[in-house]
Amino acid sequence: MRRAFFGGSFDPFHNGHRAVVMELDARGLCDRVMILPAALSPGKHPPRADGEHRVIMAVLGVSGLDHASVLDLELHRPGPSYTVDTLAELKGRYPDDTWSLVVGADSWREFRSWRDPDRLLELARVIVYPRAGFELDPSTLPPRATLLEDFRVTVSSTDIRRRLAAGEAVDELLSGRVLAHIRRHGLYADDGG
Repeated sequence: MRRAFFGGSFDPFHNGHRAVVMELDARGLCDRVMILPAALSPGKHPPRADGEHRVIMAVLGVSGLDHASVLDLELHRPGPSYTVDTLAELKGRYPDDTWSLVVGADSWREFRSWRDPDRLLELARVIVYPRAGFELDPSTLPPRATLLEDFRVTVSSTDIRRRLAAGEAVDELLSGRVLAHIRRHGLYADDGG
């Protein structure tokens, strides 16, 4: 089976994330997308919502997409979530499967600063999706990488959190189920970061 590892804070899981999952399927790039909310992404501020809420929002956000599943694997380990550790563990669980690592253009720019990037490239091929405001030089991609050309994510969790704190509409940026969960639990009521 061809599996894709899609990690991130998902704080909250928004329609741009869902669009990436759908695009991977539409292009036939994998059989299964595994979404893994990070406990704490190295070099980033701690997530505003706790891990349980972020897992629930991801599950709600991919509702109806049979090729997607959400794992809380990183939330059960202490300290920062290092993709290389998680991917090595997943490869151990699914030794006969091939893996792709799905990253946004913003994250790809920082890839060399990740823990053991060369090992990551041994464990998985890379799929990069463009993000608004982050230009990507395709020559920086490794040989087995795929760039999702003619596709762009324009939504950002940071902007959604700011809008929610300001009482602005976000209906077009989040699934109705994710938005209902946020409102039910009072998540992101103040910006705070």
